[in-house]
Amino acid sequence: MAVFAIAVTLSSLLTPMQAVPAPILLSQNVNFQPPPDLTAPGSREGGTHRGEPCPKDLSIIPLIPKSHDGLTLGESPTFFAYVSPSSTQVEFSLLQMLDGKGTEVYKTTFKVDTPGIVEVSIPAIGDGQKSLEIGQRYEWSFSVACDDKDASGNYFVNGIVKRIEPQETLKNVLANPDPMARAIAYAKNGIWYETLATLAQMRRLAPNDSRLRAEWTQLLQSQGLESIADQPLVQSFE
Repeated sequence: MAVFAIAVTLSSLLTPMQAVPAPILLSQNVNFQPPPDLTAPGSREGGTHRGEPCPKDLSIIPLIPKSHDGLTLGESPTFFAYVSPSSTQVEFSLLQMLDGKGTEVYKTTFKVDTPGIVEVSIPAIGDGQKSLEIGQRYEWSFSVACDDKDASGNYFVNGIVKRIEPQETLKNVLANPDPMARAIAYAKNGIWYETLATLAQMRRLAPNDSRLRAEWTQLLQSQGLESIADQPLVQSFE
């Protein structure tokens, strides 16, 4: 009996333990958290002018956070705006702001074929120069010339972007090849322009993905952009 008991005990010890299922974690969302020093209320309409010659249905809405300011990590970020109607000739410009004065960094014009959200990417200048310098603030704008003789009657919207250097902990997270993980990290750290651009790129690759559509909608709604949250991504420009 003693031998039998020992055998049973050894058998129970040698039997592989049943794997305990890992708890199912709820997927994280792209929850944008503005940096504390950029939470002052801004206005998407403050720099908008509509002269008499401008079409009544002309509308440009920049995709910017409530603070009006946004952070980027890149030297060549991408800027987004909703533009309507079609066949609208738009000018995009980027100015470096120093001592209250703006120095032009980049300018381009393009024609919007279909109403919707357009994006403009700043090309790298090359020759060791940076399009955006770390620690510097820039003002960017989308504008439409409504009166060739009087620029004060033009229609324009603007925003502010500042390039910062990411902390080492964020750099490690951004090494993750999963774009959704990067989008979540950008949003958590208040990096607006890369949050938006990463989600936009994912949506272009998988336009029918319901989760991506929901994340995009939630992000825009969180910053008061619900009126254009369901508008399509239509064109990309440089």
